[in-house]
Amino acid sequence: MVSTIRLSTDELAFTLLIAGHSTAAQQALLLGLGREISKEEARGRLSAAGNVLFGRGLVMIGDDGSVKAVPILAEVGRVLTGAAATLRFTLNQPDGPRVLSYHYIDGAIYEHWLERGVTHVISRVEEAAISDGCRILFDIADRQELPNVTGQWPDTAFRQMMRQRDPAVVAGMLREYGLEGNWVDWLAEDIVRPQAIGDMLAIYYHGEERAPMADEGRLIALGNGRFWLFHPVQQDGEAWIRLLPSTNDSLQAQLHQLVQVCREIAARQTTETREMTVNGDGASLKAGQG
Repeated sequence: MVSTIRLSTDELAFTLLIAGHSTAAQQALLLGLGREISKEEARGRLSAAGNVLFGRGLVMIGDDGSVKAVPILAEVGRVLTGAAATLRFTLNQPDGPRVLSYHYIDGAIYEHWLERGVTHVISRVEEAAISDGCRILFDIADRQELPNVTGQWPDTAFRQMMRQRDPAVVAGMLREYGLEGNWVDWLAEDIVRPQAIGDMLAIYYHGEERAPMADEGRLIALGNGRFWLFHPVQQDGEAWIRLLPSTNDSLQAQLHQLVQVCREIAARQTTETREMTVNGDGASLKAGQG
């Protein structure tokens, strides 16, 4: 991909459809619209999207009468349905969620974000863009840093805290787990009344249906001029939440770890694909070496 491409949700769904991924196309429409739609509405939307893409020169009619995507659009379909790993940032806020994804495929990284909730923007980027995207999405540059915060508590307790309406109750719960300092009251306030809640997930895809799964991730809470960084961990077979220093350096360090996870997942899939090619198509490989 030599440039950035912008697609509406309907155009993205049409792209996935002509790439042979009808289920992914349906999911794109459902997620984009936020509601179920009838088959008639889906056909109408996809037909209109196809006409728009044809007018933009992004699809053409083949000699056999089939609809074909030009290379840059075909690349979008390949990336969104075949990525080995995805580093996904999500920020849930009152005016709606914001999602920024970085897809790893064939040694390349593609940035995919939703502009103003209506336009999908997809670009091939260098790895350095991930740090910039993370900083912009979570908007922590002007927030207070708290380098000395520390502590951990069970995930079940964390869920109870988030259901509370009184920060004083949450502060008491946090202190029961050994947290100390004036900042405990700030944390309690931001757990009860967060401005936004986000996460960073290193996603891999499982099975023929490519179900997205994540074993590694971090949570972010934006509060009153502050931000908090949490690491879900397993401890003695139970899920715990570990509070990390609230600094930009700490966030970047955690981001680096997740980037490394995605690199390893992508590299592993590349190796497996090569082994399958050698073992399953050896005759063709030898013929090509002639």
